[in-house]
Amino acid sequence: MLGYIRASKPDMTFRNYELYKGVYCTLCKSLGKRYGFIPRFILSYDFTFFAMVRMALRNQCPGFKKSRCSFNPAKKCLDCNRDNEDIAYTADVTILMMYHKLRDNIQDSKFFKRLFYRMIMPYAKHLYKKACKRTGEVYKVLEKQMARQQEIEKRNGNLDESADPSAVMLAELLIYNLECADKETLRKFGYMVGRWVYITDAVNDCEDDIKDGSFNPLKSRFDDENFLQYCEEMMNLTIGEAINCYKRLKIFRFDDILTNILYDGVYAVAKKVLKKEVAENE
Repeated sequence: MLGYIRASKPDMTFRNYELYKGVYCTLCKSLGKRYGFIPRFILSYDFTFFAMVRMALRNQCPGFKKSRCSFNPAKKCLDCNRDNEDIAYTADVTILMMYHKLRDNIQDSKFFKRLFYRMIMPYAKHLYKKACKRTGEVYKVLEKQMARQQEIEKRNGNLDESADPSAVMLAELLIYNLECADKETLRKFGYMVGRWVYITDAVNDCEDDIKDGSFNPLKSRFDDENFLQYCEEMMNLTIGEAINCYKRLKIFRFDDILTNILYDGVYAVAKKVLKKEVAENE
């Protein structure tokens, strides 16, 4: 995931922000414990959202305690139990996603960047194998959907086709080994969030992809005077459907934080991405 799913800090209470940051910090420590120091740098708030959704659907809360930041020992932060299965699983998913993102970058990048990515690939593959062993069969879902993504890109698929593998991936990762009263609603929720992330990234990268000659399902619409309106409508419809699914889920905790992300945070990110395109077009 790419850092698009994050909270709007100005609209959060101090307590909720501390909890939100606490889950992020715990994920960072869990990545360090399970995979070493370097993978901590790839962590984004997308994975914090992912972990919080899974924890929010469980009856029991793992609890928080005061701890020290690994990067700044003088700074205190809340620490969720990092042996919690959702924290550990999210750390593993972070590694799985990092590996596939790296493979994608090797295909799409120019010579020098491609050379750099190839140099770090053996290290990433080593971590990936460890993550595969810890997550059972879930890595097969990612490999299948990444193969679908490549096939769709080769034949220049449309936006709906192109967003589908990413959406399916997030949906299946989210529901994996998780008990939920309404699993199909949760699957659809994950699907719509994954679709929104793909569309937002496609909007954000569209001009660069045109310059580089990289695949982007929005390229054919870029010069249309209604391009931004079309993108905004697609983004709003998709996240709106995700919110409808979220409302039907039984949430035990973190509701204020997750609501902030799905309403205020997503809106702020979408506005920033669309404004960037306005500025570049002008």
